[in-house]
Amino acid sequence: MTPQERKPLSRREFALLCLEQNGKCANCGAKLDLARPRMTVDEHLVPLFSGGPNELSNRAIWCVDCAKAKTAGEAPGRAKVRRFEQKKTQADKRKAAGGSRWPKGRKMQSRPFQGKKA
Repeated sequence: MTPQERKPLSRREFALLCLEQNGKCANCGAKLDLARPRMTVDEHLVPLFSGGPNELSNRAIWCVDCAKAKTAGEAPGRAKVRRFEQKKTQADKRKAAGGSRWPKGRKMQSRPFQGKKA
């Protein structure tokens, strides 16, 4: 499943979200500075890479600080989805190299337990 492309909000949609949220950040509740549009970010509540839609019901206006923190927290998940899409996982690399690094027929030897016995 490939994620959708991000669709920018129209001015009307942005205004609807601002009215719905009473001019406050959907995350922290701080008053948004609507005179400085670069201080507000429209965020997807369910990220696109996780299968979230581009619809208005999945969008909210956040302050820049909250949006940066959310984006940073989503980075590992986004990277993992990208690796799967590009077939660059460890399993894919092993498959391309001809399978496991263990020679066929050889079994891995287990080591005896070295810890304290209860």
